Amino acid sequence: MLSKEENELLTRVGPGTMMGDVMRQYWLPFLYSWEIPADGPPLRVRLLGEDLLAFRDSAGAIGLLAERCAHRGAALFFGRNEECGLRCVYHGWKYDTQGRCIDMPNEPAESSFKERILLQAYQARERGGVVFAYLGPKQSDPPALPDLEWTLLPEAQVHHGYKAVLECNWMQSLEGDLDSAHLFILHGRLRADDQGAMGVWHPDRSPRLEIQETGYGLMYGARRDEPDGRVYWRTSQYLFPVHTIFPASPDGTVPCHIWVPIDDEHTLAWDVRWHPTREMPNHQMTHLSPELAGMGPMKPEQKGRFFADWWPEIDQWSDFAIDREIQRTQTYTGIPTIRLQDAAVTTSMGAIFDRSQERLGTTDAMIVRSRQRLLQAARELRESSIPPPGADRPELFRVRSCSAVLPAGVDWRVALDDWHRARTNELMVEQTAEAGR
Repeated sequence: MLSKEENELLTRVGPGTMMGDVMRQYWLPFLYSWEIPADGPPLRVRLLGEDLLAFRDSAGAIGLLAERCAHRGAALFFGRNEECGLRCVYHGWKYDTQGRCIDMPNEPAESSFKERILLQAYQARERGGVVFAYLGPKQSDPPALPDLEWTLLPEAQVHHGYKAVLECNWMQSLEGDLDSAHLFILHGRLRADDQGAMGVWHPDRSPRLEIQETGYGLMYGARRDEPDGRVYWRTSQYLFPVHTIFPASPDGTVPCHIWVPIDDEHTLAWDVRWHPTREMPNHQMTHLSPELAGMGPMKPEQKGRFFADWWPEIDQWSDFAIDREIQRTQTYTGIPTIRLQDAAVTTSMGAIFDRSQERLGTTDAMIVRSRQRLLQAARELRESSIPPPGADRPELFRVRSCSAVLPAGVDWRVALDDWHRARTNELMVEQTAEAGR
């Protein structure tokens, strides 16, 4: 378990916090490119506890600026996005994407006052149809974007499942993907011979974990024994600080989750799936899509709130649509989808659960190791200026995960290494029917 002090360190991400400093070493996705058209309205964004505005100027450049005008503090959300700048409607001060004030219509024409005004601006870059933000100290020379495989593939080979605001802290959400033990319980069906639509099934619900440190974070294999003496392995990747890649489906589709801290009590959750060689069906997605990869529909625009289009309709305030009759007769939870099942348990802990009150077992080993490595990274950055894992090594992030049935005694690390490192596009091992998630 964590001490209260360690739990605070892990979950607090605002400016000046130790985990906030770690997060600011990395690029974090926060928008789809289609959300901000040129000269379109600015969007309210909150990242790492900072209230910001995103806009795309007339030339297509993206700005990520402090929310309020440097003059009198009026909200730039109401501003006019026009002629390569965002103009405050109060007195007309206009800012470019770098935060420079380029016009002051309420000051004398000969005044040089505007040249001394610089609004806080952060780097924003696009890749793979997504906009990433860098809130770190190297604004003039930021690190390269991470080489996540899905950002390097043709658009048609990538499926964006959903983006959604969750009402709990980022680590609480992410840890669900580090916990292989809950798979065949939380997401399980009640009877082995029922249809797969009722949930997953495996007779061995107590996996043995083997964990490996990597240059970008951690990887683990969860071992379960098959009745014929072979071994069923589920491998998962944790790419610091917010990406988790869980096992590929039998056809080679690789799924990824991203858990971006909005602030200490809200998380922007992403689902992305890709195939290394073929097109994905239904790869187009908007916030108006009726069913977002199991997350369900979004609420109407939440005016006045950050990420206004991405608040799920099914949430803790609707008890995640639990059906007690289905829970009694068909599935373990009675909650309709895997995504909602995960969200239900993580948000039910509260915004920030006191981890000094939990009691961990052997199958929680990956959660324990991840917390330890995050705490180590935060201390090394604060005390010795050592970059956290992968922050300056973007090439390390092109990795995958999988599930596979291997003969007893075969080292999963060796057998699956080419797939894990994206050196092959063929997963040349037999997979169990329950490989997908």
